[in-house]
Amino acid sequence: MKNLTYVIILVLTLGFISCNNEKKAEPNTGQTTSIDSSDLQVDHFNIWVKNPKTAKKKLTDIGFTSVPDSLSTIHKGQGTTGRYFHFLNNYLELIFVYDQTEFEENNKVNKDLDFPERANFDKNGASPFSLALKVKDYDLEKIPFKKVKYHQEWMNDSESIYSAFNSKINLKEPSVFVVYPELESDVFETLADLKNIPEEYAFARMFYKHPNGAKKVTHITIKSSDLDIETETIEAVNKIENVSIKNGTEHVMELTFDNNVQGKIFDLRPELPLVIKI
Repeated sequence: MKNLTYVIILVLTLGFISCNNEKKAEPNTGQTTSIDSSDLQVDHFNIWVKNPKTAKKKLTDIGFTSVPDSLSTIHKGQGTTGRYFHFLNNYLELIFVYDQTEFEENNKVNKDLDFPERANFDKNGASPFSLALKVKDYDLEKIPFKKVKYHQEWMNDSESIYSAFNSKINLKEPSVFVVYPELESDVFETLADLKNIPEEYAFARMFYKHPNGAKKVTHITIKSSDLDIETETIEAVNKIENVSIKNGTEHVMELTFDNNVQGKIFDLRPELPLVIKI
């Protein structure tokens, strides 16, 4: 159990988009690292939204429990915040711009990151989805795509996050980034294992309990029109177990919970480009 995980992940949800960032493009060796399909896993995933209240309601109306807005921390310096839904093996963030001035100022500093393109998905056709990955036995050599390194003020000196360089260029792809171990969300096998959350953070246990019975995300499918599935980023992501990036007629994410054991399907479009299978 990682120290302060529940403060950082459940309450603060600092994650990818926080504070002021210092970033540096990694040198491109022209080589693609060979990876085992188990080296990369999904830590969490984001959907950029324009109307967070409506988007959140689409999920709570079908029986999902959200983290209270009062516990959804503003990403100070970034101009964004989110609405959060936690599952036993990952979480969903509905991310949106809350302070346009701060958002624009930060983008002037962080020109290699794709925030402005993703936030304006409704105008430029960009994919509104992001995948936050974690690396087994954390090793930067296992990140199999060209990347942008950035360090945030609240991180320790040795800690950085890595964004796929392609995410700024190929906007039809979902945005992809890799978190370091201290930012990884915890994984629970069963609801009974929530007892392992320390008593001082016991209130967080309720965020994993959904009236609709959903527990674990067992498959993630992301579709986009005019998508090049042969870029090194997408090829790497498609090697991850239970993740599929495909061409489709529109941007849509499909989340399957518990192998669709209940046989229920909820299409939340057009308000939210999301299909839920429980």
